[in-house]
Amino acid sequence: MAQEKVVTWLEGKILFVDTYAARPNWVPCKVVLTYGGIWLMHGSEKTGVPLAAIVGLGREVPKKLTGNVSEYLSIAYVLAGKETTVAITGQSAQLKKLKKYIMFLQLNKKPVYILHPAKVGGAIQDNLQWEQGLLNVVWTPAGAADKLVVQRKSGNVEIPMGEIEMVQTENQKISGKAQTIANIKFTGAENTYNTFILSGIQNSLIEYINDYLKESGVISRHNEGAVGGGGDAALEGLEDEILVALYSGVSALEVPTFMEGAEVDQVEAVYDNLISQGLVELVRLRKDVKLTAKGRNIVNKKMQM
Repeated sequence: MAQEKVVTWLEGKILFVDTYAARPNWVPCKVVLTYGGIWLMHGSEKTGVPLAAIVGLGREVPKKLTGNVSEYLSIAYVLAGKETTVAITGQSAQLKKLKKYIMFLQLNKKPVYILHPAKVGGAIQDNLQWEQGLLNVVWTPAGAADKLVVQRKSGNVEIPMGEIEMVQTENQKISGKAQTIANIKFTGAENTYNTFILSGIQNSLIEYINDYLKESGVISRHNEGAVGGGGDAALEGLEDEILVALYSGVSALEVPTFMEGAEVDQVEAVYDNLISQGLVELVRLRKDVKLTAKGRNIVNKKMQM
């Protein structure tokens, strides 16, 4: 692997995963990521791993092989027909950065097939054709402007990472052949959309998106069914109903009238709880007012005119 511009690097320890090893053998190392691949340097050894040779990233390694090291990044690669898995440990922030940069290089400027919008507001769109495209991952180091852009002849498709609700695999029959595709659901200017992507790197794409959703708190305990944190059961049920109502387009101000038997104070208590969980955000403060004597006096005068 030729020398290339360095993207990032870290100093830590490396473990060559050996299922027959009697005990973990972590050795000091330096890992250098370039635009072409990774250099693994330990002792007098130096191994170059092209990006195309990486077949797995972030797989779990059995604890008996890692010992008391709980935070690491595993990388599986194939060189000369042999698959090798290494685990790398170091500072947490460096490990996350290394993984994100590797995935960025794996995904960026890769050919894909795209079906967009496959669904609008949950409704399947007929008479759409799969198109060839080029995937671009646009981001800043702080992650503030992450978005996926697929260039295609009929117009670019932009998917802001901050608007993605979920991503999952889905089985589709394409040209009579069963295929597994990535289904990305996100919110646009006026509706929710589903975009289907088929490519050789879709598993990496799904993992990249899921990592982002975890970091930004979109994937949380609420997604796993733990709503309300074990509080009042009736309030928790109301949370679910309110979330569904808001998702269906009912405005926050209309919810108390929309929810049968729900008091305004109850609904506002649920809003506070949902805000604390990061499931909704405050758009504006609702003002509860009543007329003063002066106000009533003015109205009375106007009504007498």
